[in-house]
Amino acid sequence: MHPNQALSLANRRRITGLILFSAVVMAVLAIKSFNDGWFDPKTPLELNNQPALVFFTLGQGCECQMYVIRNAEAQLSAWSLAEEDSLSILRVDFSRRPDLAQQYGVNRAPALLLLDALGQVVWKQDDGLSDEAPLDLEQAEDQVEALLSEEAQ
Repeated sequence: MHPNQALSLANRRRITGLILFSAVVMAVLAIKSFNDGWFDPKTPLELNNQPALVFFTLGQGCECQMYVIRNAEAQLSAWSLAEEDSLSILRVDFSRRPDLAQQYGVNRAPALLLLDALGQVVWKQDDGLSDEAPLDLEQAEDQVEALLSEEAQ
């Protein structure tokens, strides 16, 4: 084999390896961007001029995180104020909407925010009470009732 041919074969192998590596990196980034919503439109929350309870949840995470999230979801679903007509309950995926998490100062999920009709934070709970009952719905209910009675005046 001629020395130039050996060099050429080694260069081809390097180039092929570099192309394969680049293709794998691009595929991983494409999957991550889709799963994390990098290119989803970042629309503001629709409050419709009424107060809202914003629940920051997670679509995916480690088993321990998802255990807490499932318990928070169950708490919220069974909550008596979940049927209140004058209060919207909005669910936001923390990992897909980091812009909203940053806007409202939320560092992790699950978290609850009470917003007035103008979108201002009235109350926030981002520390869990326990893994089994992470949401402080009793305090949230007190805050909601105070806000609704204040807005009715």
